Amino acid sequence: MKASIIKKMMTGVLAASLVMAPAMSVGATTVTGGGSCAEEVVASSTSGEVTTVAEVPVTSSVAGAKTTVAGVYLATSVNGSVVSTPVAAIAEGYGLTSADKPYAKFLNMDAKKSYLAKAAIDVAAQAKGAVVGPMLNIELGKMTAGKYSLLPSDGAAIRLSLGIPANFAQADATFAIVCVRPGGVVTILEDVDTNPNTVTFDTTGGAGAYAMIKY
Repeated sequence: MKASIIKKMMTGVLAASLVMAPAMSVGATTVTGGGSCAEEVVASSTSGEVTTVAEVPVTSSVAGAKTTVAGVYLATSVNGSVVSTPVAAIAEGYGLTSADKPYAKFLNMDAKKSYLAKAAIDVAAQAKGAVVGPMLNIELGKMTAGKYSLLPSDGAAIRLSLGIPANFAQADATFAIVCVRPGGVVTILEDVDTNPNTVTFDTTGGAGAYAMIKY
């Protein structure tokens, strides 16, 4: 995985505010008849009041390629989001058992709630002379007997692709991804393919704030 560490900053507070700002809980339900699954995603306030309920697709696609991993794909700020690493490779790379199923979450990042992550993204972009585009919260985890947990962030590489939205596309630009992890580690992840409509990059399990940049 090609990556360069840009900066380590605001360790304690960034870890607390990074991806956890929108409190999300997921309860899985099976949709009968079509052989597919859906989830109810409930976004709750601190008082426990339910604010939104949405049905979530288990698949997404980018440039005609479908994701390999079930999960929550609600990142509307990009033109599709997928995990392209095969499930078997993820299982092997993270020591998963037959009871563990890889599970991904792609959500739009709220810059106001995750303001420290946004500040870290801006610092990294400025260091590259880059413009910041769509920002996402991405989690790479697993489901075990209906319970969700994160994969460790020090595991094997997992390849993701994000579709570049039309309002951020630029023919002569170089695209990359800024990743901010809980604990304050900021990494720039290079685009590893030549498709002008996508940014494809290698990351690892766990949670992070991710932003598409161009320069």
